[in-house]
Amino acid sequence: MPDDADTEFHRTVFSAPNPSASPARPSRLPVLVVLRGAQVGRRYLLNENGLVLGRRPDRADLVVPGDPQISSVHCRVERGPQPDTWQVVDLSSTNGTVIDGNRITTMTLRDGDRLHLGTTVLKFCYHDELEEEFHRQVDHLMNIDDLTGLPVQRVFQTRFVETLLACARRHQPMAVYMMDMDGLKRINDTHGHLLGAHTIATVGKRLGQIVQQAGGVVSRFGGDEFSAFVPNLDREAGLALGETMRCAVADEAITRGTVMATPTISIGYASFPDDGQLAEQLTRQADEALYRAKNAGRNRVSV
Repeated sequence: MPDDADTEFHRTVFSAPNPSASPARPSRLPVLVVLRGAQVGRRYLLNENGLVLGRRPDRADLVVPGDPQISSVHCRVERGPQPDTWQVVDLSSTNGTVIDGNRITTMTLRDGDRLHLGTTVLKFCYHDELEEEFHRQVDHLMNIDDLTGLPVQRVFQTRFVETLLACARRHQPMAVYMMDMDGLKRINDTHGHLLGAHTIATVGKRLGQIVQQAGGVVSRFGGDEFSAFVPNLDREAGLALGETMRCAVADEAITRGTVMATPTISIGYASFPDDGQLAEQLTRQADEALYRAKNAGRNRVSV
């Protein structure tokens, strides 16, 4: 399931060593980078523990969706027998783990080695601190919406599918939301687009705080629209969270300098598995519920 760190696309899979216990940061950081596949550009910093790669969200640390040639649990990247080395171990995968054209069982990784898992390609490499900072900034530019600080839709959709698969396997419900701000055109026309943009940014941050605290992910869908999902919420709890988001927008005015805006938000809600089994079905159901909220007078949560 997503956690707070999981809302960052460039997350570290395992917690970094405690700074008070280990003040010296390693000069070379081992990293896995997805070069080809559904998560292209995603990076994983390797720390103290092994990293399991595969398709099943409930069993793999690095989930590789959308590639049927990858086994549920495919391979593991772990510390090697020698200091400061890493190795890959195939976990009896159906189609094998391939490095340099050779199907391997266990192999010590070298800087620049490419792991082929089905049609997905990952590169093992070392970053120094300057390279790591560069890649963090690139990751942020690629994957975080500048206006709201929320994950972009591409990241959101990947997390949506991953979490939906995990909920299905665990027989857990999931809440799905489509949201649209009310009255943004009036704010733009009356006070200008700078206040309009500030209003979108503030609403996005308020929604992000609520959804992330609940264990979910929210993203700006486009313009002044937002989408969100929260795992392990039944229909009643999901509707209650939707009302919390609605109130967070409507109950506190947004100011920029001496100018004030009072936006509201309309929210459409759908629930897994009652309203659909697939991400596309749930999104469509939530979108239709959003139209019902708009037609019923706006500033409300509809199903």
